[in-house]
Amino acid sequence: MMEREKIGLKELQKLTLDLIIEFDAFCQKNDIKYVLGGGSMLGAIRHKGFIPWDDDMDVMMLREEYDKLLKAAEKAAKEPSDSEDGLKTDRRFISPYDHTFARNFARYVRCDYTKHEEGFEEDDCPWIGIDIFPIDFVPGDDRFKKQMKQVRFWRKMLLFSLTVPNSGKSKAKKIAKNIIRPFTKLIGSYNMALKMDKIAMKYADGDRTYIAAVCGMYGDRERWKLEEYLPQVRVPFEGVLLPVPKNYDIYLSNLYHDYMQLPPEDKRKYSCATVYKN
Repeated sequence: MMEREKIGLKELQKLTLDLIIEFDAFCQKNDIKYVLGGGSMLGAIRHKGFIPWDDDMDVMMLREEYDKLLKAAEKAAKEPSDSEDGLKTDRRFISPYDHTFARNFARYVRCDYTKHEEGFEEDDCPWIGIDIFPIDFVPGDDRFKKQMKQVRFWRKMLLFSLTVPNSGKSKAKKIAKNIIRPFTKLIGSYNMALKMDKIAMKYADGDRTYIAAVCGMYGDRERWKLEEYLPQVRVPFEGVLLPVPKNYDIYLSNLYHDYMQLPPEDKRKYSCATVYKN
């Protein structure tokens, strides 16, 4: 059997840059507003591109834009194309709603490369891509902390359901996962993803002052005001211009505090799964 070609971080970043350029063009064509999120926004502001040791890319958008994106993606999927006007045939939008990605957010992926993350099942979205997080309206009081606590619990259960037996960094974690995993399998990973989505949208009809990427990884720090999220500007990212909130300092300070300060060298680690060219 021929050994597959393994790619490095720089090439992975280049492939991901191609994806975000395509994604940005798709959003502009369909009048869908989004911004860079998390480490991608930090990279744009601090490095004018990828964080040198970062291996993925995140975007986020208000739930109404997210729903609009999924509808546009569904329509585009019916007419795949290799032309500049359509999605390339090796690209896909995926979401938990079509039972191809057990998460409470969507992805834009390219299927000409395969990734493998140690400890996880081989079919757990084995492609490189961009994570697309919906932003929801949330309460301004302690109900938000309860909401995030519920999401964290179900996220942990969901990830347990996608791991292989005897995975974990310690013996205790391996035992715990082996005990819990069968119960999470009974619930179902897609059911848990949709449950997290339901929790995220719990306050959709409430006060529209605060927003948060409830499905994000930063917990209570994700919340900020809608008026601070708007308006948006474009900033340099690896030679192209991509959107961020004009008030990005508020968001980045919430998540990373002194975000222009580089972390210690031992924290600058490339943590991606192994990626192969198909």
